[in-house]
Amino acid sequence: MGRALKNFLDHEVTEFHICPLSVSEICYKWQRGRLPGVPDPAKWVVHSLENFIIQNPDPASSLRAGLWDWDHGDLVDRSLAAIAAETGLTLIHTDKVLRQFKGFPQKWFRNVSMA
Repeated sequence: MGRALKNFLDHEVTEFHICPLSVSEICYKWQRGRLPGVPDPAKWVVHSLENFIIQNPDPASSLRAGLWDWDHGDLVDRSLAAIAAETGLTLIHTDKVLRQFKGFPQKWFRNVSMA
């Protein structure tokens, strides 16, 4: 386990939020073979979400995602970062491109499943 992930896990976390866009992205990447070793999301995602708070994009985060002056074309990444910026929630991710951008709370981890 990486040091950054261990440090994160040492902090007390009282709740986790997830955006349905992340579910779409998991399914999209799995279907294209970009998540090796991950079983069919249709068999586990819905059950896995039971302990998460669903965090949908709202008009403010959608506006921010669309107008952000970033050279990053992934609308899902932009939307998740904008939701984090608007809500103050920390976006936990493994995206090397997204980690370069500022303006939202984030924790980046090296994707150990692809290492």
